[in-house]
Amino acid sequence: MIIHVTKKLAEKLKKAGFDVPAKSANEPSPLGDWHANITTIQRRQCIVFTHDKTRFTVALTGVTLKEIKHLDFWLSDMLANTMLKMDYPESLIQKALDTMGELYFDTDCSRSVQGTLRLMIEGLESYTWDGTDILDLGTYSLSRRLCDRPCTVKGQKECLWPPREMKALLETLPDTDEARY
Repeated sequence: MIIHVTKKLAEKLKKAGFDVPAKSANEPSPLGDWHANITTIQRRQCIVFTHDKTRFTVALTGVTLKEIKHLDFWLSDMLANTMLKMDYPESLIQKALDTMGELYFDTDCSRSVQGTLRLMIEGLESYTWDGTDILDLGTYSLSRRLCDRPCTVKGQKECLWPPREMKALLETLPDTDEARY
């Protein structure tokens, strides 16, 4: 799976030992590409991932360099548990995890997706405006709330609802048993 990252996040990934070229030579996974950015909220690093096509978003809060080194585990954990919070069927969650594949990073970003990513980061920050500590927020529920809003996409008249769009995308993918054989 290709994740297009900002230059700021690319620097952190390079420190963690990842290769981050300007453009990835890898094939996209059936799940599609994502965008990611790192921000600091209450002196804690947070990484926000947004799916290019569906605008489905997950947020990792309080991220350390040690966790960045195991980003594949943390992203799959966040994705699965956020979908679980949204009452996705187990078969769709498993399909999402099976189609993720290995993570590849590059800095080839889309301005449209970056705009959504910026709005999601602002939404993440808004949950702390009342003085709530970012680490006290339930990360899976937080990602669920970030997704539960309409998103606009450049060139489309209708708004997207990320949970519905991601579910529809997963339903179009072949079953995991069929993909293995």
